[in-house]
Amino acid sequence: MKKTIAVLLSASIVLSLTACGGSDSQAAGGQENSQAGAEGAVGTDTAGAEGAAGTNGAAGTAQADFGEVERTSQDSAAGGTGGLQLLATQNDEGCHTKDGYYYYTFEPTKLSDGNYGLHLMYMDFQALQEVYLCSNAGCSHDSVDCTAVLPYDSFYIGSTLLFTWQDSLYLLSKRQDDDGSMAASFSADVLGSQSSDTEGSAAVLYRANLDGTGRETVHMFDPSLTLEDLVMGDDSGIYVVTKKLTSEQGSEGTYFNSAERKLVHLDLSSGQEQEVCSLDFDSSVSWRLAGCYDRTLVLKGIDYGREVSGEEIFSDDGYKDLYENSQTVFATVALDNPQLEIRFRQDNKTGNYTLADKNMIFASNTDGSVASLDLRTGAEKELCRREGSSYLYDRIGDKLRCDSGRGDRTFDFIDVNTGEVSHSSLVNQSLGWSLEFRAVLDAEVLTVYDYDYIDNGDGSYEITRYQYGLISQEDLFAGNANFRKINMTGKGE
Repeated sequence: MKKTIAVLLSASIVLSLTACGGSDSQAAGGQENSQAGAEGAVGTDTAGAEGAAGTNGAAGTAQADFGEVERTSQDSAAGGTGGLQLLATQNDEGCHTKDGYYYYTFEPTKLSDGNYGLHLMYMDFQALQEVYLCSNAGCSHDSVDCTAVLPYDSFYIGSTLLFTWQDSLYLLSKRQDDDGSMAASFSADVLGSQSSDTEGSAAVLYRANLDGTGRETVHMFDPSLTLEDLVMGDDSGIYVVTKKLTSEQGSEGTYFNSAERKLVHLDLSSGQEQEVCSLDFDSSVSWRLAGCYDRTLVLKGIDYGREVSGEEIFSDDGYKDLYENSQTVFATVALDNPQLEIRFRQDNKTGNYTLADKNMIFASNTDGSVASLDLRTGAEKELCRREGSSYLYDRIGDKLRCDSGRGDRTFDFIDVNTGEVSHSSLVNQSLGWSLEFRAVLDAEVLTVYDYDYIDNGDGSYEITRYQYGLISQEDLFAGNANFRKINMTGKGE
């Protein structure tokens, strides 16, 4: 098999999706989560990970309390009467209920039949114990009969979406969405092969009980279509975006685009699929879903003022100038009247950043101002002014998490009601990197607060285990390192 280099800058280099808790990283602005960059430099230790994954977690599993799916604040805002909720995006590492956190491992392990599989893991918030998602006390978790095992040939690493909804656990196994990406290769004939590979295996939605038992196939999508990395839900079922991938050949590689983008509703009881509306709008803006509220979609895009080619977007020499002369735009589309309505524009000069969270848009500007726009009411408000612009990561409770500007990988928090800014000095305990955030609960946050690692002696590290802990939002904001530490079974990734 000839090798190819997949440059997965995807559409997120131009615009990015909003994570379940409101995360909206804008890579095109030249800023990255410092932790993400650190992880890229760290690498992994496969041997260490396999050793950790081989630990039998059956004893902990027997005590796990899977409870019920957590009802988020958006349920309350929507009144439980058909309001949309964001269930999963490409930024999510896993999903959670009020009782625990689910994720799947990224490193395949060899099963007893010689094939390979991933593992579903669960962190019990009450027992403070991570376990394999398996209730069989004698299970070695190395067979497809184990509820914690995901066969490697059925689940796509990195693009399978995991979410909980209506007291069930769902897995949407789908191939990667290459829309907005470039593929380069070592030989021209490989490029030709890659450019034609815009269709593949069907995306499949699976449902299981919260303890992992009873896994069943809910629906298989058209194999000629690609699904975007986002799932929404309401009382009637879930919503996904389907599309057909197209490609264009450039001097540096093959550029992938999309056509016939549609919002599709899936009835989870009957498995019936129905088109809701087209998401192809008569505009030069390439729109992506950024979130939702009530029965309204929130879309985000970059307006270059004209049609741009993939070659222009991936140009090392020209893209910076192209981007800084563009605008970030947000629009809404009501499901009951699917017309695109532009709601917000911001010039993309260096240091301007935006964040979408349900019905709110938050914007940080080079003059130091941080403002909000309520998409329901149209009300605008300046929250505060700081020294320079603030990169906005996400929203935790009533606070916006942003960079501190101190150069020490700590965070500041801006109160969305009062505009008060507070600083948290918390960082990763061993290496001083930024804390990693995995789930936001009503009063606590699940974080990666530390690592077990090997120092390579050349400034790089190999992480052998991620250490997770729950911390109250109050302690997080105040910088108090009061973590409820979770006893880990696997590597944590």
